[in-house]
Amino acid sequence: MSEFPASQLIASTILPSQLSLPDVSAYTSKAFGSKTNPHQREAEIESYQWFDSYGIHTGTKRQRFFESGFGLMTAMCYPDCNFARFRITMDLFDDMTDGGALDTVDGMKRAVDVTMKSLREPDSPPPKFKVAATVQHCYNRMRQDGNPAMLRRFVDALDFYTQACFQQKVNRSTDTIPTMEEYIQLRRDTSAMKIGFAILEYTLDLDLPDQVADHPLVSELALAGNDILTWANDIYSFPIEFARGDTHNLVCVAMHHNNLDLAGAIDFVNQLTRKRLDEYVEIKTNLPSFGSGLDEQLARYLEGIEYCVQGFIDWTFLTPRYFGAEAAQVKETGVVNIIAPITLDTPVTIEA
Repeated sequence: MSEFPASQLIASTILPSQLSLPDVSAYTSKAFGSKTNPHQREAEIESYQWFDSYGIHTGTKRQRFFESGFGLMTAMCYPDCNFARFRITMDLFDDMTDGGALDTVDGMKRAVDVTMKSLREPDSPPPKFKVAATVQHCYNRMRQDGNPAMLRRFVDALDFYTQACFQQKVNRSTDTIPTMEEYIQLRRDTSAMKIGFAILEYTLDLDLPDQVADHPLVSELALAGNDILTWANDIYSFPIEFARGDTHNLVCVAMHHNNLDLAGAIDFVNQLTRKRLDEYVEIKTNLPSFGSGLDEQLARYLEGIEYCVQGFIDWTFLTPRYFGAEAAQVKETGVVNIIAPITLDTPVTIEA
């Protein structure tokens, strides 16, 4: 862990008024397909009503949440899912994690403990912590028709995710920047894509045995897909995150550890993403056969990973989440205006 304080990186970085961004989709789309789930509109109405019933967001925060287009994101990441399972998936991927501010390490630790307890004891009463209650509700719906291996992988992935979010909170509270390798490992979990890929099995009604899902090459493909998506996201989310004082971003890590200016760091992350895509394509050509039936399931699983990656990258410019009302213009020009510092949301209280 670096002793260099994140606050010093922010204070010492002179930002230009505008920033040029690479077109990641221009090269990922040559390897990955894209389409949108036809059930989006119908499921979105029901899903938002369901989410609203928990009262997690109110006022302008609620309006901002519903305008972010998470339903479209889910539809672009899981285009081949039937309506019933798509509804559950959309409920899970509503923005329940980073919309509320957990401002202390202790608060995050309580959130982690409550959430994981609700999944390890799924038949227990819903917790008072509303986010955990929504996750438990979705998980119990998945238990009705999901296979045991997928459910286990989902819970394990959520455990990795919550623990990584806790570590991220520790890093922020101690004002430190992780090393490049530490960050990459941590980001694979904070991205939530391990959860997303476990859910992918559910959306496609796959039954992948451990011998397939845990095969070194299959695992590496999932990691590569995760990296491509999250590193692209780090490039595009940098302006808004830096304005919030958040250095949990590969661009910031590259600036510090590689002694790069902002433009150089963005180019570094972009080239790293290109290389990772090349590695994905190469690994995919070297997969062994697992036998009739399993090969077909694996092909659908990998296609699903590719839809997730490409869908999320494309969605970045269809939501106001990262570039506000300028999203379409940023997509067209590749140039984003740097914004002023932003005040974070009011912290939330965690109860079991």
